[in-house]
Amino acid sequence: MLTVISAVIYASVVLIAILLIVLVLVQPSKGGGFGSAFGGIGESVFGAQAMGQLSKLTIYLLALFFVLTLTLAVLTGHKAASNKSLISSDKSAMEAPAQSGTAAETKDAAKNTAAAAKETVATAKDAAKNTAAATKDAVKDASKDAKAAVAAPVAKQPAKK
Repeated sequence: MLTVISAVIYASVVLIAILLIVLVLVQPSKGGGFGSAFGGIGESVFGAQAMGQLSKLTIYLLALFFVLTLTLAVLTGHKAASNKSLISSDKSAMEAPAQSGTAAETKDAAKNTAAAAKETVATAKDAAKNTAAATKDAVKDASKDAKAAVAAPVAKQPAKK
């Protein structure tokens, strides 16, 4: 029942959005608007007082659009909280693979995961040590290069008398 209601609200939101787009394009703006590109289609089709009515209709449709959108958000949030799918409400098919296997298989899988995690940590530690050593060597080399660069111009200058 909730799925039917949300489908009807989705359809009405899309229809109202299309109507709002058309209404906004038909109304003339300060620069003439899209309606004036077709010879003032807004005034000629809807009458001289139509612009006031079109503005009111736009406001009503906009308010209805917001109310329906908020309602749809509440319904969707309610569905998510109850863990129901929009396509099917059968949860047992999704839970079946998680329940398969014996306790021994689960224990073995946990041991394998723990071993893999320990190996990953050891590899990360080795990489960190190698990175630290390489950084230390690079700093030493840069320091030597900087000292050599500073000393070179000093050696080339003539002695002052």
